Amino acid sequence: MRFLLRGWVFGFVSLSVMLTGCGTASTPVADTNADDPLMASRMNEEDGALLLAVPGPDGKGADKKGKVSQAAAKAGANLVPKALGGKRPGTLPDEDPAARKVADKGSPEWLLSEIQRVRLLPLPHEDDDDNESEDFEDDEQPLTPEQEKKLAQAIEHSKGIRRERNLQVIKLAEECLQKTSKNPEQEPLFCAAVHHLLDARLQLALQGDKESIESLYEAESLFFERNPKSESASEAALTLVNLAHANALRYGTKEPRWLTEFSKRAQVYATRFPDEQPRSVPLLMAAARSCENNGQLEEARTCYGLLTSKFAQSPQGQQAEGVLRRMQLTGNELELSAPGIDGSDIDLKAYKGKMVLVVFWASNAQPFVQQLPKIQEVTAKYKKACTVVGVNLDLEESAVESFVEKTNLDWQQIFFPSKAQRGWNSPVAVYYGVNTLPTMWLVDPNGVVAETNLDASNLEAKLREVYTAFSKKK
Repeated sequence: MRFLLRGWVFGFVSLSVMLTGCGTASTPVADTNADDPLMASRMNEEDGALLLAVPGPDGKGADKKGKVSQAAAKAGANLVPKALGGKRPGTLPDEDPAARKVADKGSPEWLLSEIQRVRLLPLPHEDDDDNESEDFEDDEQPLTPEQEKKLAQAIEHSKGIRRERNLQVIKLAEECLQKTSKNPEQEPLFCAAVHHLLDARLQLALQGDKESIESLYEAESLFFERNPKSESASEAALTLVNLAHANALRYGTKEPRWLTEFSKRAQVYATRFPDEQPRSVPLLMAAARSCENNGQLEEARTCYGLLTSKFAQSPQGQQAEGVLRRMQLTGNELELSAPGIDGSDIDLKAYKGKMVLVVFWASNAQPFVQQLPKIQEVTAKYKKACTVVGVNLDLEESAVESFVEKTNLDWQQIFFPSKAQRGWNSPVAVYYGVNTLPTMWLVDPNGVVAETNLDASNLEAKLREVYTAFSKKK
């Protein structure tokens, strides 16, 4: 298959009319609101990659006992997304199935019609709803062992059928490409075939098919060599981004190379296709945050840097500038002066000689609420050596006061009097690119930031480390 792909690509490199405007490129996996500052906290619990538009492969939706309900089991039968990119497959221009003329068998139009027919074929479980209702009388009840076994067999059978159909689509698409590659008038048909070929290969690649993975990388390279500005080159590159992102979601921590690959593919796409800003910017931000949250800081910096250099006027570019500033805090003095909720001015310079723990929080941020008891326990032990300064991101002062009273929170609180500067619009959060809660920084007695990667689990160890180091110097 891969060698056939190479053959028809190079077969029309010398054409005087290059192909442009396919109009069927997939929507990127990252086509979500990347401006949402909470995106970085929406993580796959196991792998730590940002959850954007790709469903997890690990059976999320099971109940707390690890059992799968009937409804969830049926919904989970389709383990591989039908259209990872988000749009329906490429079609004939102005396609109207009811009015379409009958095409000659073997013609490009017929081949594309066959692809559509194959794609629309129902899977066995979609035709057997009546039979399923007999086996699964109550969709909310956990599956029995026998039902789980039957379901597993059905899923494997379904996957096998999908694989065969994708291989059939690939064969039809390649035949269509051969018949249209040298005829500029058939460009729309050629482009539709390209889309189907890439989509089918992507689905197979997501099932672990190594040949399809190699084919997607080869297609990306060949299309770009042929015409760097063509829509087919853009779609092939975007397909690789989708593949890398899906695998980053699936494997994340276990195989960090996919996080790195997602980052690199997003960078390549943004660099090669500058006109695709609506796709490039969310992809870069998603890749940057995924890498940052998994400790791949250099990759994250590269993505953030590309956002600030190429897309500085976009909201994500402005966010990236703040994030880069935050990522450079460790080892430098922290400049922080802002109004307190009681009307006073809070300036970290006033606390030199003591450690300061800066905590960004909000009363409705559950990760913070869950960690708070441990944070209070640890900071109470070091009360004489460490002051806590909160940076609150609530919208209403009453919410802060109620939470402080309920939890006996005795920290000084930075809180801006103007409603326009509250929540994620807090000037402090914006300036330092803070996008998850809680975010905690430890400042040493000299006013220098000692650590920015803190949570309740490592807070005490870091406090002890910094305190011990300065105690010995006295």
